[in-house]
Amino acid sequence: MPKHVVRLLILLGAGLAVGLIAKWLFTAESFYEFGHYRADSVAEIAAKEPVLQTAAYCQSCHSERHAQWSANNHKTVTCETCHGAAEGHPQKGKLPIPADTRKLCSLCHEKMAERPRTQPQIDLAQHGAGQQCATCHNPHAPKLAGVVAKVSGDAAAGRKKHAESCASCHGTNGISPNDTWPNLAGQNAAYLVRILAAYKSGAQTDVMMSPMAQTLGDGDIQNLAAYYEGLSCKAPASGKAAGDAAAGKALAQNCAACHGETGVGTNPAWPQLAGQKAVYLANTLKAFRAGLRKDPMMAGVVRGLSDADIANLAAYYAAQSCGPRKTS
Repeated sequence: MPKHVVRLLILLGAGLAVGLIAKWLFTAESFYEFGHYRADSVAEIAAKEPVLQTAAYCQSCHSERHAQWSANNHKTVTCETCHGAAEGHPQKGKLPIPADTRKLCSLCHEKMAERPRTQPQIDLAQHGAGQQCATCHNPHAPKLAGVVAKVSGDAAAGRKKHAESCASCHGTNGISPNDTWPNLAGQNAAYLVRILAAYKSGAQTDVMMSPMAQTLGDGDIQNLAAYYEGLSCKAPASGKAAGDAAAGKALAQNCAACHGETGVGTNPAWPQLAGQKAVYLANTLKAFRAGLRKDPMMAGVVRGLSDADIANLAAYYAAQSCGPRKTS
């Protein structure tokens, strides 16, 4: 074989050897993890733990939050959009709970001309006085508007049912003689229909109210709501509340969007708070905080309230006028 051919073969062999050594030295170990083409490793990829698990992965451990989320207007936002990727969770620890919800929520809801009009948009400079969004909104069910129940009851029939079933606790004219029970006189009929239906269905539970509500027909609920709404909410002055009404007024700014500045709101699906008994209001807020009463919005509102805050809010609302006199 000619010498030049031998030299050429040696050079080619040396070049090939250098190339193989360089490839071995400089190629990452993970280069062939999924082959040259992903299609070559579909089974291997499918067998690996996914990073984004979807909301179905969260359901078994977080059923209550999943139910709130899936039934409301945030159901198109997956859990990991806010909480991060769930790879290794829960074995490798908890997922983070966003602390700066104002920054997080504004990614989708800050007012911009380019966004679709059907998407709720807010002007950050004028909305919420700089508070975190979770102060008023439950992130799993953030829509504030309550469902207004249609009321078409007969007040006269409601009066008869009241005398039979409700007067011993809520007073002959809807003004309770006991500080731990609410006044119903002058309360929004739509709210009364909603809360009584919730006690009847079990969506809300109470040792006394649940069995009482379960004996009511839908017509009874409508009639009672119509009767109570038509009564005068004026009640005798109660004793001095435990809290500081002035401090409660400052806290009540967080509640004004739903319950009005003085506890008389404009949405009939939500209860009037003005003139209610301070003990009842405080007990109710504590029940929401403890999860004994359930509401996707109230859970977020009361989460950060101390016992002193609750006492102050109760004192403030108890001292307010319940509104114009209503006649039965």
